[in-house]
Amino acid sequence: MAEVIAAISFASAVISLLDTGARVLSRLHEFSEASNEVPESFRHLNAQLPIVLDGLRRTQARAKAGNVDKRTQEALVPTIEGCRDRIQNLYEVLNTVLPSKTDSSVDRAIKAARSLSKDKKVQKLLRDVDSYLTSLIFHNTSGDTASSHPSVQARRVNMTPADRDKNFVDRPDVFRALDGTLKEYGRAAVAGIGGVGKTQIAVEQCYRFRERDPSSSILWLHASSVSKLVQACKDISERLKLPGWNDPQSDTLRILHAWLREEQNGSWMLVIDNADDIEILDHPLPSESGPKSLLQLLPHRPHGGILVTTRDRRVGERLAVRGKTIIVPPMSLSEGRTLLTFYLPIAREYEKGALDELVDTLDCLPLAISQAAAYMTENYMDVADYMALLCEGGEEMEALLSESFSDHRRGEAVDNSVLKTWKLSFDQITRRFSRAADLLSLMSMYDRQGVPESLLRRQGEPKHIFINALATLQNFSLIGRTTSGDSYHMHRLIQIAIRTWLQLQGTLLEWKEEATSVVSMKFPSGEYETWPACELLIPHVRAVLELEHLPRESLLKRAELLKKVARFDRRQDRWPLCHSRAKEAATLFERILGAEAPQTLSCKVDTADSLIELEEPREAEQILVDIMPAMERVYGPNHPETLRNQGNQGWAKYRYGDFEAADSVLRAVAAKREEVLGPMHPDTLLAFNNVAVNASGISREDRREAVDLGRKVLAARIKIFGPDHIDVLETQGNLAIFLDDIGNYDEAERYYNSTIAAKNRVHGPGNPYTLTLMHNLAVCYSGQGRYKEAVELDRAVLSQRLKILGEDHIDTLMSRHNLGSDLGNLGQEYEEIALQSRFILNYRDAIERSQRPFTESLVPRAEKSLEEAYERLSARWNDDTTTLLEQSVEYLSMEEKVSN
Repeated sequence: MAEVIAAISFASAVISLLDTGARVLSRLHEFSEASNEVPESFRHLNAQLPIVLDGLRRTQARAKAGNVDKRTQEALVPTIEGCRDRIQNLYEVLNTVLPSKTDSSVDRAIKAARSLSKDKKVQKLLRDVDSYLTSLIFHNTSGDTASSHPSVQARRVNMTPADRDKNFVDRPDVFRALDGTLKEYGRAAVAGIGGVGKTQIAVEQCYRFRERDPSSSILWLHASSVSKLVQACKDISERLKLPGWNDPQSDTLRILHAWLREEQNGSWMLVIDNADDIEILDHPLPSESGPKSLLQLLPHRPHGGILVTTRDRRVGERLAVRGKTIIVPPMSLSEGRTLLTFYLPIAREYEKGALDELVDTLDCLPLAISQAAAYMTENYMDVADYMALLCEGGEEMEALLSESFSDHRRGEAVDNSVLKTWKLSFDQITRRFSRAADLLSLMSMYDRQGVPESLLRRQGEPKHIFINALATLQNFSLIGRTTSGDSYHMHRLIQIAIRTWLQLQGTLLEWKEEATSVVSMKFPSGEYETWPACELLIPHVRAVLELEHLPRESLLKRAELLKKVARFDRRQDRWPLCHSRAKEAATLFERILGAEAPQTLSCKVDTADSLIELEEPREAEQILVDIMPAMERVYGPNHPETLRNQGNQGWAKYRYGDFEAADSVLRAVAAKREEVLGPMHPDTLLAFNNVAVNASGISREDRREAVDLGRKVLAARIKIFGPDHIDVLETQGNLAIFLDDIGNYDEAERYYNSTIAAKNRVHGPGNPYTLTLMHNLAVCYSGQGRYKEAVELDRAVLSQRLKILGEDHIDTLMSRHNLGSDLGNLGQEYEEIALQSRFILNYRDAIERSQRPFTESLVPRAEKSLEEAYERLSARWNDDTTTLLEQSVEYLSMEEKVSN
């Protein structure tokens, strides 16, 4: 009976102390959260009390199991009760002097004043409590418990999860920032995309930390999930041999929290690795009276250092120092090359250029570089072969980036595949941030650089939702913001990885459709005032147009986009692109909507328009004639689209030299447009401009009419559009040609120069029409006997036309003829005259195929120039039996000189 009473008395005393102690710790913890510190007087109590309470729980459990005899229980009761009473008194004092969350400002002031008068009482109670705690700790760590629960003496451990990498490539900027932040704040965070080397940086930092302080401890928390975090805390407790580390009933988190706060435990570095999920920070931890979350587990003023690695910058901001998170960028080109050479076979020698090209293709990402080196080594492959395989794209690239490789330094199973590493981030974003996942998926369909917000933000979407979604992707380092701040970009490998991930999800086609729809809707009309917006979107147009296997609905969107872009190409004088896009659009519209759908007919007119400028006016005319009946049925005879067809038929006739027929058609269209649309409508002015151009090819009298018409159209267009509009510049350039034709050289030259300068500002150098004006200005100089100026301009035009149009283009051959002619007029450089003439004759077939007027005389003139040049050069040649054509071979090596 006496044993039962003793057991009840002991159990009651323990329960009472546990309850009182938990309330005191809770009160101290509440104050600590509010003020980021525990009052200095209570710090020792705050560190020791959890250990005592945990020891009492174990003693109570052993007593229930009959492992603590009656005499020991009876001896402990007075100590336990005395400790309880003093702690209860402390609790009452704490409530008097420490502010709580619910206190008003007045209550806080009163408690601050009271704290001064209570200080002596507090010190006395703390001394008494400390005496009791010492006795209880001695009991818990001696006698029958000594073997199971060693003392809380500081131990030195190294839990770094990998051996030191002898081939580690230093990142000086990162470590400089890391050391500075740790020194100033005691904690730091490194953030960056998966595979950028954050964990390797943390491992290296730990070894450097231990080199500076060999007596320090390295503690490592894997924080990719709550379960791994809790297990890591238990592993640390075991390695440190904290009280109760092997007791399932022990509150490991509370004891570890107390250990971390205790200065006597010496210096340590705690790494919280892979803390990628922001929800883990506040996720409840299994602790009754200790820290309730990861944030609470970490001491506010650590006696060691805390280093966080994360893919989500926001986690680093919360766990470390706000505004001081260190973003780890990809390696520099030289760093990446160094890393690659570390892992490649030593026996081989590699060119620096080949290594740099591979590193750049891999976006200087350490994981991708290591993966590539491992693959090449294991498969006996050199850099060039791997690069060729990588550049094939598609499935080959996906397979290479999915290859895992082993790292013998890592003690745990780690998947080192680039794509699988990033998949973790993609999956997490999809679960937590669906809008951000949508943005990432859509963005991967575009060109990876310079993606404007207009292609990402949904119509009517609240700005804050859009900003938050973009910030999430930036925090995960999956996208970046351009320096201008108005667009975004992503790494090449990330784009590939996202598309692969979408394929696995079965949603790739869905995002192809969405991207096609968005770009089609957002791309402007292509008119002059929309050019900046068009140029901004052109890279993304190209990317979207490369998307394959679209369903019928998206093919219609594709056709609409092609139509818009073809119109823009037309305004930019990019005729080959205009033709291919307009032709594809017409084909798609005809397949989906039918041969007489307005969209089909309109795109066929665009196709014919481009063919005219591509030196195929007869083919263009046939297309226009074939669709004319359908256009009259669909639109009516006086509709602008029908009149556009008629006008283009007249323009085709002009381009193949039937000026009289062209004049009749063009004048009829101009009159009808003036009647239907009005005299100042842009289409009407275009019609009269075409009448003027055609008239300049008929007779001298008609050329004077062309000048008069040109002046009227120019004045009208300036009034409508302003002086720098492209239609104004075209009219101004045409007027210069008309004035040149009638011998008004001074005024023609002024118009030539002002138009060329303006066109270069608008289009940049190399615009085909600008080159035509420069060509004609050279002719103008030649007509005035200014041959040196003409030759200088001839060379500039020829150089540009060779690069842009090619060797066999009729305009290039015309430039060769003009250069040779002007050199002949100067009476010098007959070798080059011979060369230019020979080139022209080499492309005799191309000239004969040309449908452009006035080119038929190009061959006989070249033959005459060649003959005259050889007569001049015959004195230098000793072998009179050699034919002129054989001798000309000597000068073909001058092609490079002429081209440059």
